[in-house]
Amino acid sequence: MTSRHIPLLDISYQQRQTLPDVVSDPYTLAVVDYDNHSVATEGSRILVGTPALAGSELVEIWRTRDIPESGTFESIHYRKTPDLLFGQIRLASDDEHIENTTRTIYQQISQLQQELSYTHMIRIWNYMPWITREDDEMERYQSFCVGRHQAIDTSRGFKEHLPAATAIGTHDDNILVYFIAAREDGIQIENPRQVSAFDYPAQYAPKSPAFSRAMVKQWGSQKHLYISGTASILGHETRHRDKLIEQLDECLNNVDVLVKEADRQADLGINDASGLTGIKLYLRQQDDLETVTSHLRKRIGDGPHVMVLLADICRTDLLLEVEGFWVGE
Repeated sequence: MTSRHIPLLDISYQQRQTLPDVVSDPYTLAVVDYDNHSVATEGSRILVGTPALAGSELVEIWRTRDIPESGTFESIHYRKTPDLLFGQIRLASDDEHIENTTRTIYQQISQLQQELSYTHMIRIWNYMPWITREDDEMERYQSFCVGRHQAIDTSRGFKEHLPAATAIGTHDDNILVYFIAAREDGIQIENPRQVSAFDYPAQYAPKSPAFSRAMVKQWGSQKHLYISGTASILGHETRHRDKLIEQLDECLNNVDVLVKEADRQADLGINDASGLTGIKLYLRQQDDLETVTSHLRKRIGDGPHVMVLLADICRTDLLLEVEGFWVGE
């Protein structure tokens, strides 16, 4: 038997002591964990270089109905089933040419998608060192956006097929990207409170960030909602500079709107962030942990699993960023 009666794709959090059993389970697609350094492996495990400040007792488990087949393509380690492709790639960061490194990563991912016929990118995570440092008169995140734009297909209508995404800064020496792609597209969700990232004005980068605010994907009988990295931004401008709780509230206001919009378009049956399965909060300053976690629980209750990760945010005036996901029928 190579399949079982579970969803095509399931995402959950489990206690860390179950890790040996999870890694040895042939149906495990990926295990996402957090440490001081990013590591990509040939197996199912991924280590992201954003240390866990809260939720470190948990590991994120991706399981499939079918036993994944593993392979490599250029620098990518991937695992695939008939319905989906999960890949990870880590390259050393060239401090002076992050644009080139990013272009290489995204070109390899695109080539792999085309070769294996998983042409629809659903969700992608990007972790890079020192994301707001200036190299050659441009912040590294801006250079990353340029390199990504050079590599993706920008033919007419491409903005309607962009994945949910996160781009976060680490203190590691490597760029780590992992992603999930499919044979069929999802439903792109935008936030009416914000300018879509792909339409940002040129003041933020020579090329706009190429991602959607959220994505709904049908996996067999289940629906997933993937919420991109979401910050204290209205329109395209940062709000509440240097005000921690106000920024957190604005992040969650944006997440609430995305959940409502996703429910309107895809009938999810949830109304705000409190209905999500899991939330990750990227926090710039470790000393803010207690304040942030206390206020977060007041806003969302005890329903979602929460992880707080130490990381840099793509704008220097942002203190934190939130992403989330939901799994349901």
